[in-house]
Amino acid sequence: MNKRSMVLILILAILALSAAVAAVYFYQQRNSLNLQGQLVFAKTFDTGGKVDKIVITTAEDTVELVQRNSYWLVANKGGYYADFHLMHRFLSSVNKSVYSVNLPYKQETLHQGYLIDPRQEKQDSGILIQTYAGNELLDEMIVGLSNSEERYFFARRPQDKAIWLIDGDFDLPIFARYWLLRPVLSIPDKGIESITSNGKTAQRESAVGGFADEQGVRVNVASLLNVLKAVNIVDAMPEAVFKEKYDGVIAEPKVIDVITFYGLEFICRLYTDREGRVWLNVNLSTTPLPISSVNDYIRDNRFLYDGWYFEISLEQRHILRNFRLM
Repeated sequence: MNKRSMVLILILAILALSAAVAAVYFYQQRNSLNLQGQLVFAKTFDTGGKVDKIVITTAEDTVELVQRNSYWLVANKGGYYADFHLMHRFLSSVNKSVYSVNLPYKQETLHQGYLIDPRQEKQDSGILIQTYAGNELLDEMIVGLSNSEERYFFARRPQDKAIWLIDGDFDLPIFARYWLLRPVLSIPDKGIESITSNGKTAQRESAVGGFADEQGVRVNVASLLNVLKAVNIVDAMPEAVFKEKYDGVIAEPKVIDVITFYGLEFICRLYTDREGRVWLNVNLSTTPLPISSVNDYIRDNRFLYDGWYFEISLEQRHILRNFRLM
């Protein structure tokens, strides 16, 4: 084979490769355009109740949500319950979101819309949402910022360059701790009749009255009431894990006993570990003569507390740890 023939073959091979690359590109472009109006998480929607895991990856953290017994749990936060309202809002968007507007591909749009894959780069990266049924990956989508009208979100599939505006509400927490049930405990301040701590009790006669100790001296419990009406957590542990980790190395708990006018009792045990973190264990009980709905409340909510220990948020833990009835 002469030199001229070899050059001709090489040119033809290059042309064939270029044609193949162009064909793939135009196929992807046409396929992307055909997505308009279709569900963003189509396989997830079609799979329905078999979806049992969702992984959300950001530059800051990873959230692993798993479904067990019809509840969604935050697997990498002790397997405690994900916030019910947040999960409903998120899953509604996953099930309903559609491709709305196809945008021209520009590197500038990738960065300004925060559509960089968080697994590859941290700067200008978005939220990678991956859905699974068993070990099968169903859908994955990088969701960035909302557009100027705040009606749509910039989005793209990791394997595509096509940039889209999709509808739905994807203003999501980027840290796993914010997916936990919030608040984990909520006691309306006007419902509290008495508080007992360190062997001392403060109580009041009515919801609008002030608290007083056994000698009738007014007691300021405002800081504690403010925390109790919305206790937030950053981590959770099942009882077995907590006892294995802290048995013999953590002091006896501080107990705060809260009783409501309705006869519902919250026995709060507070443990402080060597790093200064405060862990809360809650037991629901009743006074001798509760109103009828109290037993229903305990029956419906006991599963949220029995056998669980909660790490209190940084903003609230010092109040619970240091509170004293003076």
